[in-house]
Amino acid sequence: MRVVTAWTREAIEALGPTTDVPTTAAIVEVNSDTIYAAIRRGEWELTRVLRIGRKIKIPTRDLIALLYAPESVPQATPSVPSPCQQGEYSQVTGGAPHASCGCTPDVSAVIRPLRGS
Repeated sequence: MRVVTAWTREAIEALGPTTDVPTTAAIVEVNSDTIYAAIRRGEWELTRVLRIGRKIKIPTRDLIALLYAPESVPQATPSVPSPCQQGEYSQVTGGAPHASCGCTPDVSAVIRPLRGS
């Protein structure tokens, strides 16, 4: 394990393509036994786990993505689909404007029969 006072993106990238569990523990500031136990139970989901024989390696790319990924803006999911989302349903006819909103679905849309009909 490499001792670093502050884990920056550059310091993690300098580790190479993979690192070990003790270094990963230092980067995410947890005890390495905690990570080993989570991996053993199949509960470690923060990064991929590469098992090479008895060795466990953690991809540094996963750590960088975990710690330095661009923050995404939360998307509000409408509880009721808007009229313009009608084209997503399996039996919408193509080309004809929707009566409720007036938008025209993609011309390549087709009517599909229900299963079992």
